Amino acid sequence: MARKDPLSRAQEIEEQIKKLQEKQRKYIEQAQREIGQYLMETWDIEDIEQAKLLIDKFKEEAKKYFGSGQNTEGSNGQKTSDQ
Repeated sequence: MARKDPLSRAQEIEEQIKKLQEKQRKYIEQAQREIGQYLMETWDIEDIEQAKLLIDKFKEEAKKYFGSGQNTEGSNGQKTSDQ
């Protein structure tokens, strides 16, 4: 069996990287859609602008909550504390 040309192999790897990046982008988009849908359903919101206003209103509180390192959920779904 003949060895592949290194440039050819590099090109194949580059194509694989592009395919994986596209796959990653699709997964991220899907997650964002699901999160948005969950938020809209949970908060019973029908208007996108209303949702944006609520997100903006609570974003600093969310950053503090998740950035503190406390009150994070463990893998079992229970809240834990670093203390």
